[in-house]
Amino acid sequence: MHVINDLNSIYRTKSQLGFTLIETLIALSLLAIISLMSYQAIEVVIGADERSRAKQSGEMQIQRAWKIIQQDLMHIRNRPFRDGLGGIEPPYFTEKSDFGVRFSRGNGPMIATNPSGMRRVAYELNDDQQLIRQSWGITESMRYSDGVSLVLLEDVEKILFEHSDGSKLFNADWPPLRRQKSDPLPKMIRVTITLSNGAETSKLFLGVSS
Repeated sequence: MHVINDLNSIYRTKSQLGFTLIETLIALSLLAIISLMSYQAIEVVIGADERSRAKQSGEMQIQRAWKIIQQDLMHIRNRPFRDGLGGIEPPYFTEKSDFGVRFSRGNGPMIATNPSGMRRVAYELNDDQQLIRQSWGITESMRYSDGVSLVLLEDVEKILFEHSDGSKLFNADWPPLRRQKSDPLPKMIRVTITLSNGAETSKLFLGVSS
């Protein structure tokens, strides 16, 4: 009986002592490792989700830009434009020194200030790598109006409009340089957009006629 009591006393003494310092440190280390692994796993999931959202957003912006470009090029009209500075711009032309395209577009909303629905549209790439679309009513003057400005696309490294008169050759300039006579409008327009991340997308627009 004394032996049993002594064993019970020793067991209660060890139970009261609890975990040793080494056992506690090991437990805390394991807990820290598990917590770190859980945090890293959550971070990977969040990062993947953010990248997926950014990619989807970028693709939606590109699709939106292409939709607007397509609508504009489908409705080009052979209509010169008085710039309000005493000059007359051709129906469609490109800047020779830097990227820039201007043309007359029909099929716009018919409102009191612009009953014909014709507009003058300009595309340019600014210093912030934004593709900008500006438009004016066909009777407006660029001298007195800034028109309607819209950022079509961000992070654009380069954009190229190439034109064809119906042959297989494409030219970045319109009217073509060193050609005495050409149609007012190109027959085909190929647009290539290069983004800052190196991605490139291109489309060919047919059926543009005088």
